[in-house]
Amino acid sequence: MDTVKDKKIIAYKNERVKKIAFNLRELIKRIAMVEWDRLSKKQRDIPLGKIKVTSLNGRQILPRTPYRDIENKRSNLYKALNRSLCMCSGCHQTDKDMYYNAITQEWYCTLCVQGYREFYQENKTILDQGGFVGDFDEDFHKTFL
Repeated sequence: MDTVKDKKIIAYKNERVKKIAFNLRELIKRIAMVEWDRLSKKQRDIPLGKIKVTSLNGRQILPRTPYRDIENKRSNLYKALNRSLCMCSGCHQTDKDMYYNAITQEWYCTLCVQGYREFYQENKTILDQGGFVGDFDEDFHKTFL
């Protein structure tokens, strides 16, 4: 399932390099969010009207609209930021050592990884004893082992 190549950790030993890297991550995150907000404002300026829905073989097809195009750009921007090394996909922090989860193709800070591992172990023990743990996504948490 996992190979050594799937396990990547970015951890800085030199404090100056660490500070530079963390500041750069924060800067990239802020720039991306400024663009996300700009697109949001542009989207709000588009007048909303009724969208004519057509059907092809029983499937609804929504026409491309400027509103939807901007929403797709915003969504793609946020997905790219969320999957990047710039911020943790779990807590959205930019100033932590990072761990690459090859299965989810996302970066997580080492604190979130540890939390996901502990959460998995606790809930797996309960499940193995026949207990109920509610909304536990075992497959997701197992990717951090």
